[in-house]
Amino acid sequence: MITLFHKLTVLLGCALFLAGCGGPAEPEAPAAVKSKPFVFNPSIRMVAVDPGRYVRVTDIQQTITLTKRFWIGTHEISQKEFESVMGSNPSFFKGETLPVEKVKFDQAVEFCRALTLRDRKDGRIRQDMIYRLPTEAEWEFACLGGVNTPFSFGVLEKSGEFAWSAENGADKTQPVGGKKPNAWGLHDMHGNVWEWVVDWFAPHPKAVQLTDPAGPSGGKHKVFKGGGWSHEAKFARVTSRIMMAPDMGINFVGFRVVLSETGDSR
Repeated sequence: MITLFHKLTVLLGCALFLAGCGGPAEPEAPAAVKSKPFVFNPSIRMVAVDPGRYVRVTDIQQTITLTKRFWIGTHEISQKEFESVMGSNPSFFKGETLPVEKVKFDQAVEFCRALTLRDRKDGRIRQDMIYRLPTEAEWEFACLGGVNTPFSFGVLEKSGEFAWSAENGADKTQPVGGKKPNAWGLHDMHGNVWEWVVDWFAPHPKAVQLTDPAGPSGGKHKVFKGGGWSHEAKFARVTSRIMMAPDMGINFVGFRVVLSETGDSR
């Protein structure tokens, strides 16, 4: 005879079995993360530079053609900008608006990489854009701002209006953007701090025409350009160049960045 106790036991067992068949409750799918809409708004103030050509005069005269559009920073990277990305500040002369210096080439490259990731994530630049250091040719083209003279401002006697140098720099760096810009709106292309470019150092090729030159594929030293607070203005000519090992930093060398559409970091 089936007792009431047996009936209750069977019913309870069936209920437990049915509850177990379904397994654990399925977790709710996470809400889709919407990417921020793209609005071209780089973190660094920049000027667009269209393809063009310029004449480089050293021991020979070369016509250099650039075929790709790029953007270049209107000023040298400040200490505030560097620290906001890297969380550190290697500079000897401290000040948020002063250019970052004592920065190694490799640190400048890492800054560009980190800023690229941040601005892509924030929708400030497209996913195929990168920040990087300029090539020497890009730097010279931007520095000249459409003229073909040793300085973007013409004659050396006008340097005090456009450049911080040994003559007026008070033996230290000065806030970025404090002097007159060149014709394209770029400040401190001459003076304040020298600026790393991406090229390995080597004598310029002897060809009279060059297209998108990017320097040799390797070497021991990287090039920096533009003159600085510790050198006389005459050494800030657009063609002036000094070299240093990429793992070294010094208090008269900083950098500015380029933004490129190509995705090619060169």
